[in-house]
Amino acid sequence: MQLKQLAMVLAIAALTACVNHKPQPETMQQVSAAVSMQAPAAQTMHVKHEMRGKDVLVECVVDHFSFTKGDKAHGNGHINVYLNGQKINEVFTAAFVLRGLPSGKHQIRLELVRDDESKYGVSSEFEVNIP
Repeated sequence: MQLKQLAMVLAIAALTACVNHKPQPETMQQVSAAVSMQAPAAQTMHVKHEMRGKDVLVECVVDHFSFTKGDKAHGNGHINVYLNGQKINEVFTAAFVLRGLPSGKHQIRLELVRDDESKYGVSSEFEVNIP
């Protein structure tokens, strides 16, 4: 019985000693200092599309970017959508649908822009053939 009590007291003492001293990770300070010194990251855009009848489902993955309306900060904005060279829409979401395209081949271009319409220089193009 005394052995169990002694083991319990030692276990409680060991747990109490561990709670009082919690070392801070050294890398946390180094990482935050390195990040604050870097220039804003460049955007890249990866596009997937799928045709469903006369509709085209589009999904964009854009690194270091937030889809916003009216926020002119770096890394914010929207996508201008062009069909056969003509601007047809401004999109403020990463996934959207181009509905009711006419039959035939179409060139679709997606261009990343700020809300003041200045360009990031990032775009993606693909071709679809609507039956």
